[in-house]
Amino acid sequence: MNLKLTLRTTTNTDYEFGRCVSFFFTKDAYTPYTLFEGVFLTEKTDIANIKEVIFSVDQTDIHYGLLDSVDFCTLQGYKIIKVKSKGFTSLLCQNQPKPGLKPDSDLATLMSEFDIPNVTYESTSLLNYIYIKEGSTLWDAAANFNFRLNGGYPYIEGTNNVRVTLKTPSEKTVSENDIIKTGIIYDYSKIISHLHMKDVDGTYDAFSRSNLFAINRRLIRHKQIPLDMQYLSAPDSGLLFKLNFSQRGCRCHYVQYIGYSGEDLNDMVSFGDVSLQRIKKIELSGGKGTVKTLLGVYSCLLYTSDAADD
Repeated sequence: MNLKLTLRTTTNTDYEFGRCVSFFFTKDAYTPYTLFEGVFLTEKTDIANIKEVIFSVDQTDIHYGLLDSVDFCTLQGYKIIKVKSKGFTSLLCQNQPKPGLKPDSDLATLMSEFDIPNVTYESTSLLNYIYIKEGSTLWDAAANFNFRLNGGYPYIEGTNNVRVTLKTPSEKTVSENDIIKTGIIYDYSKIISHLHMKDVDGTYDAFSRSNLFAINRRLIRHKQIPLDMQYLSAPDSGLLFKLNFSQRGCRCHYVQYIGYSGEDLNDMVSFGDVSLQRIKKIELSGGKGTVKTLLGVYSCLLYTSDAADD
């Protein structure tokens, strides 16, 4: 497969690299950006003022982001460039809007307080109001908007498009002959068992919610939080949302195969005993023209009930 790295400078000069030694790319439904790391052979010893990093597989851009770091080095006589980059939507986690009530907002207008480069937004209906709490980020605001809109959580489509509804999916069936490996990963490291929230008078434990999924697994983690004005209209639902979000990715069925077929988050995949489930995790790795793709589906998602033990 054709692997290409493009580094774009502040003068809009593109430097392209096609001799890939190794790379790693990942995208997750609950991570607000793509992540790319690559090692390429080069004739360059330095490129100044890099502003954009683009990585493509067979002429399709799968990563478009800002530069985290770049290392030009010589190793055993070879000139090498090592690049690390996050997608531009990572900037939504690093910019804080003015707190307070935002009336009559759709997703794009809510995000428009700052000019975040190369990020686009799904067209949505208006909500009568959104509350931005002190210290929250633009991504927090997008998550709050999504909760108010349909109870969901935002994700990244393509390189840097923020979506708050599920896309119309394409479907991928990984045949037995193409599979490198399959497996199940359990990750309980983020799960919260109990949430306790103050009320408007500052009374502790005015609102509380417990998570039987965590309790049954001896994951006793109590968290005390102040009144969250973002969910003031539905504090109990807000607590349930936070508990369920702490379970994100706690059970992941995955498949890895040789090649890449253009899968994106929330497309459908079938493999083994998994039949047409939404893709929630994508990892691409390889080098020297070879690509391995890992697709993961999460079977312990948001919206489990207080008594559920999925």
